Amino acid sequence: MKIPKIIISPRFTKLMSIFINVEAITLFPFIICREEMSETLLNHESIHIHQQKELFVLFFYVLYVFDWMVGLVKYRNAQKAYYQIRFEQEAYAKMYEEDYLINRKKHSWRDYKV
Repeated sequence: MKIPKIIISPRFTKLMSIFINVEAITLFPFIICREEMSETLLNHESIHIHQQKELFVLFFYVLYVFDWMVGLVKYRNAQKAYYQIRFEQEAYAKMYEEDYLINRKKHSWRDYKV
């Protein structure tokens, strides 16, 4: 697996911590993190890189925001809405599997529902 471009920026991640405490955020082709990442967090964010590539980046962000808004209406809680985003569900579920990205089927995030 090719390692994505990583930027360490505590200020940016703090700024992005509006609804939940953000340790890292993936903005293709970069992963911006608060501090040096663990292998697990790197795997989580790398899953997002793959998801973004599959959806030509723009559609990823559109669907990400759509899922979050549906979650807000459904759960009335911003943090729960975040964890129910299909992309986040896949990344959290598979971030401990070191070889997940090697064996991952395209569009695996479709297996999850908001």
